[in-house]
Amino acid sequence: MLVSRKFLLDFAYIANFYGWTNSDIEEVKKETRESPELVKYWSELADAHRHGYRQTKENNYMRLAEWLQRRREKQGCD
Repeated sequence: MLVSRKFLLDFAYIANFYGWTNSDIEEVKKETRESPELVKYWSELADAHRHGYRQTKENNYMRLAEWLQRRREKQGCD
């Protein structure tokens, strides 16, 4: 599977953010090759984390989709 440089940077960011081990990384790479839609997911997740997304007790462990929706709504109001 060919991927962009941006995706490689996003994937590395997520691996570092979550503290994945080498075996975690290999497993996630395998899963991503088997489900190419994960390429978009990892990039969205990396971008969200770069913009402040966190799952915390205070935000009831907000899922990424909800965070993205709220962000879109907020940007639409600006």
